[in-house]
Amino acid sequence: MVMHESRGLSTASAERLKPPVAARVPKAVKFGVVAGEDRGVEPMDPPATLVDNYFWLRDDSRTDETILAHLRAENAFTEAATGHLAAFRAKLYDELLSRVQEDDDTPPYKLGDWLYFSRTVKGLSYRQYLRRPVGGGPDELYLDVNEVAKTLPNPKQCDVHEVEVSPDGSQVAFAVDGTGYETYDVVVRQLTNDGADETIAKTLGGIAWASEKEFYYVTEDAAHRPYRVWKHVLGTPQADDALVFEEPDEMFNVGCWRDADGSTIFIESESKETTELRFISLEDGGGAPTVVRPREFGVRYDAASHAPSNSLILTSNVDGFRNRALFKASKDAPGTWALLSDGAGAAVLPHDESRSLGAPRAFKDFVAVRGREDGFTQIWTVPLDGAVAAAPATRVKFDADAFTASLGANAEFDNGGVLRVRYGSVTTPSSTLDYDVASTAFTTVKVQPVPNYDEALYATERVEVPSRDGTTKIPVTLLWRKDKRVAGEPMPTHLYGYGSYGICMDPSFSSSRFALVDRGICYAIAHVRGGGEMGHNLWYEQQGKYLAKKNTFFDFVDVAAHLKATGVASEMSCEGRSAGGLLVGNAVNLAPDAFCACVAGVPFVDLMVTMCDPSIPLTTEEWEEWGNPNNAKYFQYMLEYSPIDNVAPGVTYPKMLLVSGLNDPRVAYWEPAKWAQVLRHDVANPDDVLLKMDMAAGHFSAADRYRYLRELAFDYAWLLDVFGKAE
Repeated sequence: MVMHESRGLSTASAERLKPPVAARVPKAVKFGVVAGEDRGVEPMDPPATLVDNYFWLRDDSRTDETILAHLRAENAFTEAATGHLAAFRAKLYDELLSRVQEDDDTPPYKLGDWLYFSRTVKGLSYRQYLRRPVGGGPDELYLDVNEVAKTLPNPKQCDVHEVEVSPDGSQVAFAVDGTGYETYDVVVRQLTNDGADETIAKTLGGIAWASEKEFYYVTEDAAHRPYRVWKHVLGTPQADDALVFEEPDEMFNVGCWRDADGSTIFIESESKETTELRFISLEDGGGAPTVVRPREFGVRYDAASHAPSNSLILTSNVDGFRNRALFKASKDAPGTWALLSDGAGAAVLPHDESRSLGAPRAFKDFVAVRGREDGFTQIWTVPLDGAVAAAPATRVKFDADAFTASLGANAEFDNGGVLRVRYGSVTTPSSTLDYDVASTAFTTVKVQPVPNYDEALYATERVEVPSRDGTTKIPVTLLWRKDKRVAGEPMPTHLYGYGSYGICMDPSFSSSRFALVDRGICYAIAHVRGGGEMGHNLWYEQQGKYLAKKNTFFDFVDVAAHLKATGVASEMSCEGRSAGGLLVGNAVNLAPDAFCACVAGVPFVDLMVTMCDPSIPLTTEEWEEWGNPNNAKYFQYMLEYSPIDNVAPGVTYPKMLLVSGLNDPRVAYWEPAKWAQVLRHDVANPDDVLLKMDMAAGHFSAADRYRYLRELAFDYAWLLDVFGKAE
């Protein structure tokens, strides 16, 4: 490891400044005491016990002044330890901002008589939402989030999402959260008259319009679990809203939405293993929800409504179709499924071990299905003739070998056979394209402008690393600047990973990475098991969760070793966020000498204590991801990879930057706060552990786009300083 004088505190300043030390107050945390024999939870006799020395750092209310003072002291220590980087941080911020098109509009999409789009304006922190008449006319600003922010206690943390215009275009509903805790108030605003705003408080966020007078929404329980669906009639008090559905099973979350054809409201109950959908027919005036298919453990499905044929189009892993196949069903008998076939009875998108399918989208004349094949995102289209496929499925063809593709804004059910998609790669800025399903031709709608960027300067490569168990190869995406790489010589490398929930780290474009790459850093993304890059069932279900979870961490460490052994990497840092914090937390425990630095964002590291407490948000649903440590089957295995429980005493660790938000409901602030204390107590270099706590943000950092870049500049300045490149 190469050492640089700029990497930390000088001897003199280290003598003056020591990291905050939290009192060790041992608390016994018991396992095997949560009921659940009906879920196969084997009794633990006697119950197991772990000692948590820093349990007192937890305060669900986020108001305990002793704890807040401790977190402020952590921030003060971090600021002092990085104070020499202040000028460089400012330089990096300007550089990051220079690659952002500050004045920009999203591509307009048609909905009814209007073209809708959003706009960012130089100097303004948040988006504006606008529309213009389809036949031409002036732009109409119907929602300015900058103005919404002014009504909040903390205008720098204004999260507005799920902006939904009513079916007739007369109103807009939007969800707003000013804390980062992700509990939203839904505001309904009149667009065609001067009526007062109407607010529905404490929701999941977003609504499903039934008509211009009614909508459905979701609320959460005390553990932040979405579990109830309500129907609201505009002009009436929220207290009078009708409860439409309640999910009693704590393993399941609930969501609801209006489908593209405008005829159906879907209500979804979903756990990590099982799906159950209901639908409400708006054509019949609403009424009680109809179950599509009763829940069966391990059976997952997604559905879309196709009103012209009175059908549902579905994808599912039912009947052993592990990677999902494409089905249809009549709304009159929604539980009776048949493979979607052509006129000759041949299935048009059957199950295939080489590809995995995601959710379908039904339009008047075709179906679009997202999925994965050959390790990349893919989109298939199937033309329809009523409820019958008019031709076999066609995979949308893109030019690049390595890319990321997704569906864009497709607001209208009858879209003339044109599908809007988005496409890009690590070196190619995102493009919005219109794809003609019949001719397979593309029309470019917009290429995202990236100032001060020259694609010709950069190169990318996808390599494969053998897994230690010899069963597979782990893909790795590399990005570097051509003139910064000398043939045959290794480069400093930053390794990023995630690897949980089947979520993929696809090779998409991010202009912020070039702050590292332009300084001679190779940016590497490890597509480890636990994600779904090489197929949801294989990469995640079989080899990346439950009692196979260690594959995720072994893959990441093996990628790091391979990149060094093959001469790609010299010094190496690592980074992961959220469940990616679980990844890098294990990586530094397994191979502390492999990395010179580690950035852990909102890191999920206190696996055992969190997963034994069902009162913490997300805990119960996560039992179908990692396992339930109250179950003897999982207890020991999970304990062996819980990062906070496996810190290596007396060992020199990489320099550690732990970044979190006080109001995070997904990974509570106390996890990184406790981890910092455990690291400082155990490792040989305790002063190299820094904790940066945003006292006004949640899981996704600052909502203000300028403040977000300042936070990112902080992380990158620290990282580049470790590499000796803070110039």
